Amino acid sequence: MLSESPSNPQDVIAAKESAEDTNEVTLVGRIGGSHDPWIEGRAIFTIVDSSLQSCDKIPGDSCPTPWDYCCRTDKLPTASALVKVVDENGEPIQSDARDLLGVRELTEVVVQGKAKRDEGGNLTVLASGIYVKK
Repeated sequence: MLSESPSNPQDVIAAKESAEDTNEVTLVGRIGGSHDPWIEGRAIFTIVDSSLQSCDKIPGDSCPTPWDYCCRTDKLPTASALVKVVDENGEPIQSDARDLLGVRELTEVVVQGKAKRDEGGNLTVLASGIYVKK
C-alpha cells in the first residue's frame, strides 16, 4: 500500500497504447469491467479507464452491477487492464484483494509496477505498489 498517490499516472487507455513488456508503469483506473472483477483468494483484479462511465452514472440506468460497464462493452477491450499485486518474487499475493487493500467495485486506484503484455495486446500490471483513492 502506498501512503500517497504517485504523480502523473497514465489512464488505462494510454497505458495500453504505450506500455511495452517489462516497462515500469503507473496507471489509474476504477475496479470493474465485469460482473466479478476479482480472482478469488488472490490479490488480482481488473481496472477500467476512468473516462468510461459506469452504469450508475447514466441517468435512468438501473443496472444492479454498475461496475461491469455492461453499457460500454464495446470499449472495454481497449479500456481495461488486469492488476496482479505481487510479492518480491513476482508471485501474486495469495490474499483476496478486497481484504488486503480494503477495496470494492468502482474504487479508484493508482497502480505502480511492471507491464506484462500478451500476444493479444492485453495489459497486465505486476503491481508492486497500490494507492487507494479516498
